[in-house]
Amino acid sequence: MNQESFYKFLDEKKETVTNEITALSEEGRADEANILKAKFNVYDIAWSVYDAAAKQNGDIGVTFAALFKRITDSWRVSLETAKAHSDDRKILIEEAKLSAVSEIDALFTE
Repeated sequence: MNQESFYKFLDEKKETVTNEITALSEEGRADEANILKAKFNVYDIAWSVYDAAAKQNGDIGVTFAALFKRITDSWRVSLETAKAHSDDRKILIEEAKLSAVSEIDALFTE
């Protein structure tokens, strides 16, 4: 995966999520819009991690995957904790974030 196509992918995903956030906000569904903002932030985080991986020596795909996993593992733990405590709002936020992570991981496994 080259840098240009990855950034294009992230930009397209951010645009899609932004449109969803706008639509939800216009419908008065602020809570749902706020949950999607967490998903939007994941794409920004992925951009920064990819940037950092590109500055290191070695295979950028392997470096990115390792750095990104280090960040996203805590979100998986947070989801399990939220489920254990029946924290529905936190569950939705973590699931939204992990949804973006799945999309990004799928792109790298292609």
